[in-house]
Amino acid sequence: MLDERSVRCLGVSVASGSAEKLQRALKSAELLETSLHPFRSGGRIVFPVKAPVPESILREVEAVLVEEEFIERRRCPRSIREALSTVLPPELLAELPSSYDIIGDIAVVHIPPTLEPYASLIGEAIMRVNQSIKSVWGEAGAVEGIFRTRRLVHLTGENRTFTIHRENGCIFQVDLRKVYFTPRLSGERMRIASLTSKEETVADMFAGVGPFSITIARHSRARVYAAEINPDAYALLVENIRLNKVEDRVTPLFGDSRMVLSERQVLADRIIMNYPSNPFGFLEAALKILPGRGTIHLYGFTESLDKLRIEVLESLANMGASGDVSVKKLRPVSPRKFLAAADIAVKSR
Repeated sequence: MLDERSVRCLGVSVASGSAEKLQRALKSAELLETSLHPFRSGGRIVFPVKAPVPESILREVEAVLVEEEFIERRRCPRSIREALSTVLPPELLAELPSSYDIIGDIAVVHIPPTLEPYASLIGEAIMRVNQSIKSVWGEAGAVEGIFRTRRLVHLTGENRTFTIHRENGCIFQVDLRKVYFTPRLSGERMRIASLTSKEETVADMFAGVGPFSITIARHSRARVYAAEINPDAYALLVENIRLNKVEDRVTPLFGDSRMVLSERQVLADRIIMNYPSNPFGFLEAALKILPGRGTIHLYGFTESLDKLRIEVLESLANMGASGDVSVKKLRPVSPRKFLAAADIAVKSR
């Protein structure tokens, strides 16, 4: 644990009934030591002071000078590195993660192998930097499988993975053990919502707990069909639709998006394909529910924007389609790869 520090310091002891009056006098005289905590001892309050207090102040409230141990007030460090600057050697400080995800009141952080023995200390440091965080978890693997989940290891704080996350004026219930959710696409979700008009029909092929679908419905008021195959994510999706009061605009569909959207005979003007580990595996299914023209927002991991753009154009051509493609970098995922968005304006099929 990161220990609290105590400091021996001059103080003033006063009956609790006169404590407020003494505190005002000490502040006015600029004698109160604000870096230390006052404390209660029996029926008296002891205030830390910077220098001896004049007799006139002491007599007025029947206070006495004492010397006591006071606990330092915790100043929130500005970074994990600052919080651990006196705990870890310099060579390990350089390897500390510079960022972490905050989802509701839970933080998720990647711990490099060399720092695994200090994982709980890193968790405690994160809670000191951001005191609204109640639980810290470490990534223990990549996002895997068709349900898009990842293993997490509890580092410190409350042992739970369920939380309520707020972004873009929306509220989302999330259970990080059972579903995938990243707050790092908050701006991208708003970007898509701003491009969408009220008259459009949108298909979200990998809806998860609903961050794209619900953001679009709340801000553009478009009609959205949200498909999700993970039963835990689908249950939270249904609940989040209710919480955000968009039942009239968002229709949840449980199952493989390649089937459930066609079975529902959905024809979309705009399609969200947020499945970056397999960006082209569902492209043909997406083209089938576009009525000739429309927009597809495809997300993929890549080493180069040019490479992704060429891959999209080649995939369209192989499927008998054409369109204009613009690409943008969203965030790094490794030293050589990053997540990118490809906006595809499909012209013909």
